[in-house]
Amino acid sequence: MVRIVGLLVSAVPVFGARVAVHQHSEAYEQEQVSRGLELLEQLKENPEDVDLQNEYAELLGDVEFNENRVFLQTGVKIEQEPVQLGQMSSPGSVMIMAEATGISEAIGRILTNRRDYVWEREGGHVEYAFDGSTLSLHSRMHVAIGGEENPRFIVRRAFNYLNPIAAIYGQFVYRVIQCVDPHDDSCSEGDILYTITKDRLGRGALWGRDEYRVYHGTGGCGRWSHGIVGCHQDSQILYSLGSPLASGRFDTDFYKGNIVAIHGSGEAGTVSQHGSHVRVGDTELSAMKIGHTQHVEGAPRWLNWPFLVGFRPLVQTARTLVWTDSYRLTFEGEPVDELLVASMVCAQDLTRDYISNRALAHVPGQVR
Repeated sequence: MVRIVGLLVSAVPVFGARVAVHQHSEAYEQEQVSRGLELLEQLKENPEDVDLQNEYAELLGDVEFNENRVFLQTGVKIEQEPVQLGQMSSPGSVMIMAEATGISEAIGRILTNRRDYVWEREGGHVEYAFDGSTLSLHSRMHVAIGGEENPRFIVRRAFNYLNPIAAIYGQFVYRVIQCVDPHDDSCSEGDILYTITKDRLGRGALWGRDEYRVYHGTGGCGRWSHGIVGCHQDSQILYSLGSPLASGRFDTDFYKGNIVAIHGSGEAGTVSQHGSHVRVGDTELSAMKIGHTQHVEGAPRWLNWPFLVGFRPLVQTARTLVWTDSYRLTFEGEPVDELLVASMVCAQDLTRDYISNRALAHVPGQVR
């Protein structure tokens, strides 16, 4: 860390001119982000306002779909029976997620931000592997059980916004898909088993506490014409809430059930029961908690902060070559599908990397 800090200090004259040159465009981009967040809040209050819809859609820009767009354009809900992906957890069990660090993985990180993850039982036994394609750009990973040659599942991003600014206030959607005809470390796509989403805005100061949800099947998730994604609340089975910005970490709490939101510092929340929203207290929330991740290795969260605007190229190089992420996942409470939670953690790390790369490359004022 001392060497890196020294390198940052010595690079000040080199990047100072670059900051001045791009100051105007960066101010414009920050203005776009602010307007996008403002429009999103207005749309929450007036979802039928066509003028707001059109302006928001224009700011979001075009979408690159990674699946048949009928799913997200129509909000079709495919009835899919719950499928157990991996082993069921037991209270107190611990798993460690680490990024693979071989030569091909390093090349993939440098060229395309590819990520590969290995999940180990505490003690060293490999349970699950998530292998990305070299040109996946975070969009597709094959999931294998430890000791098996061919993958069983695919984790794939459903779509992404082509406009880099939109990554700040656009929603992320991932699918967990059944493998069909697995062979040669690959497979074709079958049924959509689960859908993982990241809310457009998190909770807490500067929306720094990320919210993720898991739904059965497609979850009935649909993208409206103006870009907002909504899913069927009754299909939600898992929920997670990340640590606040002040913590400087990417730790996360995981819950089982149909949680709509957790309020304040976690002492109260809202759940969905029989189509109605019911407020619950800390005791009920504690009973629904099924795990916690601790970010034990990787790029510190402060690397995304605006005072590093002048050091973007150096920061990006350090993120790619120096740091690889590792998380410690501790289970508690009711048994839950380990691999489904692991898929959720991988989707979170992929999204953080994606947003960080976009923020450092395009939006200097974004803090996540």
